[in-house]
Amino acid sequence: MTSTRHKWGAPDRFPHKSERECCRCGMIKVGRHESEGPHDRHWYEFWRDGDQIRCDGTPPCDARCEVPA
Repeated sequence: MTSTRHKWGAPDRFPHKSERECCRCGMIKVGRHESEGPHDRHWYEFWRDGDQIRCDGTPPCDARCEVPA
């Protein structure tokens, strides 16, 4: 069984992060960036309904918005 892919919207940009929302399931993808001396760190966090989702890789899209009621 395959899952629906996320459909990320346009990013909202901030000084050290950007946020994109999946229009299908409402998940928020947060791209974070930090500079520590000569090293740069970049990572992603995923949030849904105000809770951070702890995972390796991108969590699957549950396509809540496209499921008929």
